[in-house]
Amino acid sequence: MQIIKAWCLALLVVSFSGCATSLKREGQCLASLTPDFLHATEELASLESDWRLSLVKGKDLFLSSSLWLSAESDEPGRPARPFPSDSDPLKAGSTDRYMEARRATLEAYARLLEARLRHQSTVDWYGRVYDRLRTRLEEEQILSDVRLVLLTGPGLIFYPIIRWNLHSVMWDGHDPDADSDSITLYCADRLSKVTALPEPASVQME
Repeated sequence: MQIIKAWCLALLVVSFSGCATSLKREGQCLASLTPDFLHATEELASLESDWRLSLVKGKDLFLSSSLWLSAESDEPGRPARPFPSDSDPLKAGSTDRYMEARRATLEAYARLLEARLRHQSTVDWYGRVYDRLRTRLEEEQILSDVRLVLLTGPGLIFYPIIRWNLHSVMWDGHDPDADSDSITLYCADRLSKVTALPEPASVQME
């Protein structure tokens, strides 16, 4: 019985250290992604705001030009205004302003679309790593509660079974620590590039 308990305890330590390593790696990966993610979300929010403002401006210009160009009077008893000719400078100016606003709207949307495509990878990977780390933390919290209950009694021998069952349920049969796991590969590659960057030279005060 003592041998079995010792084996289970050793397995517990090994599994916990492996989980801790994965947590550390994915936590560092998420931390390295966060500045890029924040920059992406701020830029996208700013560009979307510009695009929506240009839509409102274009709509206002369209409505104002439509009202001005209307040949019908909104007030009863007043004669309708004559419809201006194409050579009328007021009509031409109103049309030019509307067309300029429309071009600005299209350009604003093009900038927003370009930024979305440019930041899509960062946003997607941030979400995937965040979800992975959150699931690991939830799993570890449950296992921590289980260990507190089992370590003080003979039920320790059931811990590997409980851990395996919980792991299978939370990860739906997928092994997040497999060498072929896409998030594991991504984080390993990203962290290798981050650690490979030269450290900034220290500034010496004279």
